[in-house]
Amino acid sequence: ASFCTLRWVAARPHVASASAHDWLHKELRVTAEQHKALEPIEVRFAGKERALRGQMRAANRELAAALARGKGNSPEVAAAVEKIHHYMGELQKASLEHLFEMRTVLTPEQGDRLLQLAKKALEESP
Repeated sequence: ASFCTLRWVAARPHVASASAHDWLHKELRVTAEQHKALEPIEVRFAGKERALRGQMRAANRELAAALARGKGNSPEVAAAVEKIHHYMGELQKASLEHLFEMRTVLTPEQGDRLLQLAKKALEESP
C-alpha cells in the first residue's frame, strides 16, 4: 500500500517536482521529530524494496530467456512467472509492513490519513 501510495503520488503532475517521499511527509504534516524517527524505517524499507525489485528484474530476465528459447507455455516459463509473482507478493507484504511500521511513529490522525492515501492509491492503480 505504501508502495502504491508513493507511485500514485509520483505520477501526479502537481507533485512531479517534489519527491513522493517529501510530498507524503508534507501531506501528513510530519514533524521534525517524527521525520527523524521515520528515517530508519524508510532506510530499511528502501533496502528491502531495492532487493525485491532486483529479484523481480532477474526473474523477468529468466522469463525473457525462456521465451527467447521458444519455450512457449513450458514448465520453464511457468516457473519464471511464478517467481515473478512471488517477488511481487513479497514486495506488497513489505509495503504493508512498512505502512504499519510508519503508523507507529505517526499520530492517530496522521495514521488514518496515511491509510486513506494508501486506499486511494490501491483503488486508482492499474
